[in-house]
Amino acid sequence: MGTKKIVRILLLEDNPYFNDLLMKELRNCVDNNKFRLDFSFVFHTFTDAGELIMKLKSKDFKDYYSVAFIDYYLGNGINGSHIIKILREQSADTAIVLISQSKSVKEKVNPSGYDYFVPKDSSAAALCRLCLEQYLENKFLNFKAV
Repeated sequence: MGTKKIVRILLLEDNPYFNDLLMKELRNCVDNNKFRLDFSFVFHTFTDAGELIMKLKSKDFKDYYSVAFIDYYLGNGINGSHIIKILREQSADTAIVLISQSKSVKEKVNPSGYDYFVPKDSSAAALCRLCLEQYLENKFLNFKAV
């Protein structure tokens, strides 16, 4: 059996309750999925955008995220576009899921900046899980084909 591919999953959601809800759903996706046999998963979760920005810009930080779930409205003059820009500068391959309560954000943000848009409502956790499953299926098929 070969080396497992590492999948790094980032979640930035400033609402602690919603952050916890989304992270539980993403972990359940991984725990109850066939992909855990071929991949090792590393989760990073943040409620403070400033803390994430400092980590991303740190010279000590060398990890790149495979998939990032980013809330749009983050407070303190920071929005999801700021985070997406930093992530894209570091790795154009990061799959980005933009999350927002405001559906108008979908039109405001450059659609080439994110891969999926999830409205923050009662189905958001399930939709984030589906986005992760889709990402893993795409990677899993490519991983097996190589």
